[in-house]
Amino acid sequence: ASAAAERATDLVGRAALAEQDLSRREATTRELRDRLAGLGWSAEAVEAVRARVREAEQKVRQAEVGRARATGELTGALAERAELTRRKEERQRRLEEAERLKDEILLLTELDRALGDLRTDLNAALRPELSGIASDLLRDLTTGRYTDLELDEDYVATVIEESEAKPVISGGEEDVVNLALRLAISQMIAQRAGQPLSLLVLDEVFGSLDEERRGAVLDLLRNLADRFPQVILITHIESVRDGVDRVIRLSYDAERGIASAVADARDAA
Repeated sequence: ASAAAERATDLVGRAALAEQDLSRREATTRELRDRLAGLGWSAEAVEAVRARVREAEQKVRQAEVGRARATGELTGALAERAELTRRKEERQRRLEEAERLKDEILLLTELDRALGDLRTDLNAALRPELSGIASDLLRDLTTGRYTDLELDEDYVATVIEESEAKPVISGGEEDVVNLALRLAISQMIAQRAGQPLSLLVLDEVFGSLDEERRGAVLDLLRNLADRFPQVILITHIESVRDGVDRVIRLSYDAERGIASAVADARDAA
């Protein structure tokens, strides 16, 4: 019984202490409420502030999205401006290049015209002279049968016989005409150079000529020695060997694959 009494006494004391603590807490709560009321605080105001905070945060996020979008658009605009600038510079460069080419074309056109005029003037001046030289050579090569040779604007030779053009000539006569023209060109070059050409090479000029004309060619070449001191004739015609100063024969060794030059027996002697 005494134990129960002691426990009851203890509980009463503890209850009293709890009552006092509760009273203090209630007093503190009332004090805080009074202070909040003095500050104008209310639950509605807090919720309104929180709503404004959430709204502000949302606007911040929207602003960040807008800023990112604007940054992307700015980057694109700068790239587009750079591309437009590049295209403008490229267009300007092409315009300048086109203008340069235009001037160059005008210059080349004028140069071509001038060269054409010069070519015409030179042809007009050279053709009669070349025809005259070729006519003299043709007279010697044909022993007086043909005395005149004319050249058209394309330098195509025509034989004149008794003041009339001879449109048809034999193959041998055509070779004689071509030889006369070749020799005339060589002689004119020598005259223009102011000194004789040291060497004249003729390859297979006797093939279609008869014996008389072959002899005439050899005689003519000897008469041209003052203009062509050295003349080399390449031919397979054996009969002309007696009319030249020196004969060199070329032989080919098929087994060895080489060619060799051998002096004629009369030169070796």
